[in-house]
Amino acid sequence: KHIEKNRKGKMKISAALIRDKLQDEFNREELEQIRSVLPECVGLFESSIDERRRTKVALRSMSEAVLERDISFSSLGSALRRRSSAVVTGKEAISRTQFTIRRLLKIICSHLKGLVLFIDNLQWSDKATLELLRSIVLDGEIPSLLIVGAYREDEVPDNLQLASYIQDLEQMNVSITQIKIGNLNADGVCPFVAEALGMDDEDDNVKTLANITHKKTEGNPFFMLTFLRSLYDEKLLQYNFGVMKWIWDDNAVNSKIVTENVASVLVNKMNRLQEETQRMLMVASCLGATFRLSPVMTVMKHISQVEMRDSMRASMISVSG
Repeated sequence: KHIEKNRKGKMKISAALIRDKLQDEFNREELEQIRSVLPECVGLFESSIDERRRTKVALRSMSEAVLERDISFSSLGSALRRRSSAVVTGKEAISRTQFTIRRLLKIICSHLKGLVLFIDNLQWSDKATLELLRSIVLDGEIPSLLIVGAYREDEVPDNLQLASYIQDLEQMNVSITQIKIGNLNADGVCPFVAEALGMDDEDDNVKTLANITHKKTEGNPFFMLTFLRSLYDEKLLQYNFGVMKWIWDDNAVNSKIVTENVASVLVNKMNRLQEETQRMLMVASCLGATFRLSPVMTVMKHISQVEMRDSMRASMISVSG
């Protein structure tokens, strides 16, 4: 407990130091740049900055009140120049945003022993995101930073920018460790299920449920979560407040997974969506794994609700069958 208390105390001190440094480093424009990229980060220090800014605004208003009768053409011209210089677009705006984010990371990392930046679904990243990551990776002045990116390997060929980005970094001798993650084996599913239910993975009941789950989903984490949620939705998996743990009937669960498969679980989930959403998904599915919203909306305008409803019903039957 004493070690934990000291650790939390040091974290609070580090957070205070970082907050004070950020208050002195960034103006409102730069805060907006940070907000656009890391919206949750600004909240860590924005309130303190606003307090200081209100004080500065009050002082500035007092000085302007004293000088408001002495406005010259030169001062007006300098004000216009400042305003025109503040309007930045194109590549310069992107460079400024990248520089601001790197400054933010430098300040945070310099006050911590290490920082992990985790970015999920890189296969969907656009050019601006990859350029920002490149500028961060190639900045040798950011200490103790580990960047972890996750992406679906089968979708990388569809994103040529990501494939090129990874190749370019490797050619620049950037240290990249690639870890390929496949489906979980039977031994790996048990801790997964136990963690999801907040139970001990040595529990025989958990092991039984894990074996059933692995048999049906082949250890695919997404399908495993979907399957467990379906058990909960159908009240086959319930939390018992009397014994303070999750309970289920192995026979009922086993009967369900014998007659059900992952496709039908997803179909049942889709059936619970609003009809308009189902219509949109059906049209989008004809366009491939990736699509733009505008063609979907165009097609939907030219298809009657009756035709779409009949098509959806036929599709659901074919998938379930």
